[in-house]
Amino acid sequence: SMPDNEWTRGKVGCKMLQYMANAIPAVVSFTPTTAEIIEDGVNGFLANSEEEWIKKLSLLIENPSLMEKIGKAGRETVEQKFAVKANISRYLEIFQDCLK
Repeated sequence: SMPDNEWTRGKVGCKMLQYMANAIPAVVSFTPTTAEIIEDGVNGFLANSEEEWIKKLSLLIENPSLMEKIGKAGRETVEQKFAVKANISRYLEIFQDCLK
């Protein structure tokens, strides 16, 4: 687990997004940033302690159907929030601002 400090609170979690993009269930340390992306038990898991890490990893290992469901939901989250297609209007806005 990551320590709770200013540095970790600002991290987006590239590895988390890589797992999610590949439909691999993500279990991550809780930070305000990860909590904006992960809905605990829906598209991944947030863990605050060693006990929570063990509990949530064990839950996934013991439930292949849950592992698949969480993985798919994580993939959908990445597609909806982080894919280029989902952000085309933002990119166009930036390009238009640069041309001004």
